[in-house]
Amino acid sequence: MLLGDKTLTMVATDGHRLAYVQRASDAAIGNLAYRALVPRKAMAEIVKLADEAGSDAKVKFGGDDNHLFFEFGPRLLITRKLTGNFPDYERVLPQDNIHISTLSKDEVKGAIERVAQFADERSRAIRVQFIAGEVKIFSSSLETGDSEESVPSAYTGPDIEIGFNAQYLLDFLRAVPQAQVAFGLRDQKSAGELQPVGVEDGEQYRYIVMPMRI
Repeated sequence: MLLGDKTLTMVATDGHRLAYVQRASDAAIGNLAYRALVPRKAMAEIVKLADEAGSDAKVKFGGDDNHLFFEFGPRLLITRKLTGNFPDYERVLPQDNIHISTLSKDEVKGAIERVAQFADERSRAIRVQFIAGEVKIFSSSLETGDSEESVPSAYTGPDIEIGFNAQYLLDFLRAVPQAQVAFGLRDQKSAGELQPVGVEDGEQYRYIVMPMRI
C-alpha cells in the first residue's frame, strides 16, 4: 500500500500475477508518501468491513512503526505491519503492450468458464488465440477431451497464441464491474495485461498475468 498526496495505490502479487490499483483519495500529505505491507488476512477483514459499511462510507487510516489502523465508523481494525521489501512492481508493469484486444467481459468470462472445465485440473492451463476480429479459447486434457470457444473482439494486431492459467483470468473478470475489458499483449512469451474499459477519471486497475508454456 502506498498513500500519496491525493492518491492511494495498492499492489499485490503472488509471483505469477500482479494486481495494481490506483485511485484518488482525500489524503493531503504533500511529498511524504507512506508505504506499508498489509497482511493478507487483514486485507480480507478490511474488505469485509468496507462491504458492511456501504459504498458511501469513508475509512480513516493511520499507522505507526509497527501497526496499521483502519476505522470504519465505530469499528476499528488494528493489524501489525509486515516487514521486508515489496518487489519492484513498477519494473513488472508492461510498458510496450502494443496489441490491444477489446472484449465483452461477460462473453469472454463465460467462454473461459466453459473451456476451463476441460482443462487439466492441476495446471488449469488454457490456450488463448488472438486473431483479427475474434479471440479463440482452447483447452485439452487426456481425461476430459478438448474444448474450444470463440468470442468477437475489436482486435487488428498479428495472430498471437498464448497460454494462461484460466483461474487467474477468471479472478480478474469476476472482480471488475465494467462491461468491457482490454487485453494488452506484446507477444506469446511476454506477460499479458488486463484492464477494465471505462473506469472513472483518476482510477487505474492493471492486472498482469504471466504466460504459461503449454
